[in-house]
Amino acid sequence: MAMTGSGGRGMTDREREEFLRSGAMFAKIATTNEEGWPMVSPVWYEWDGSSFLIVGKERTSYIRNLRRDARCGLLVDSPTLPYRRVSTLGVAEFLPDDFDWQTPARRMVIRYIGTEGLSYAEATFDFPRVPIRVWPKRMTSWDGGGFDRTFHRDTVWHELEIPAQVGA
Repeated sequence: MAMTGSGGRGMTDREREEFLRSGAMFAKIATTNEEGWPMVSPVWYEWDGSSFLIVGKERTSYIRNLRRDARCGLLVDSPTLPYRRVSTLGVAEFLPDDFDWQTPARRMVIRYIGTEGLSYAEATFDFPRVPIRVWPKRMTSWDGGGFDRTFHRDTVWHELEIPAQVGA
């Protein structure tokens, strides 16, 4: 696919939904540590149409960082042509202890590595896990066509509503 011309644009809602539900693309979650340094971690996710579900490990730096400051950035981008992306500024919500994270974790294993990964994943289910939802507050996207529009104009961020109990 030639990435030339002025055809680059943000994705439609339908294109964004299809993109976020397709393939085995990692999300990259950006947080800040206690010293204010930015940190980026690759994570598996499940998109439900309004939030990203992530099942983290208790001892990871991004979970520690989100416990201190729930604000984060999240990027999902395709590693092959066409280079499409969805960028999010969001707020993490820690889900209750009784949340069934194992069912979506199994779906993520199948999505990312296939059914052959289930036995390994299930062997890790006794380790402490932390399910979170990242609720997008702002979102922008690019469809991968033509020149990236930011050569010609500023990024357009779309405001989204997040549940009041999550905060902002």
